[in-house]
Amino acid sequence: MDIHARFRLDHVTRGQGYFKAPGEQDAKLIESAQVTLNAVQGEPFGAYTPSGRLEMFIVNPTAAQVFFDARIGQEFDIILSHVQEHE
Repeated sequence: MDIHARFRLDHVTRGQGYFKAPGEQDAKLIESAQVTLNAVQGEPFGAYTPSGRLEMFIVNPTAAQVFFDARIGQEFDIILSHVQEHE
């Protein structure tokens, strides 16, 4: 079963971090993003909206750019699902 949650972007901080792209030998110093998202009241939970906060430090340049380009207050849908364990 998947859980659908909606979060609002409330804070983005630019910083530096090291990122090693697939196939590259060394990590490179890149611009990173520290983001804070807070739960949105209303749908998809309606009156049962949980409170919550999601904080991420993102060094993947493509993923960080999503948040650099987003406006503060932008909402994001997040789907949580079980991860299949590998044997």
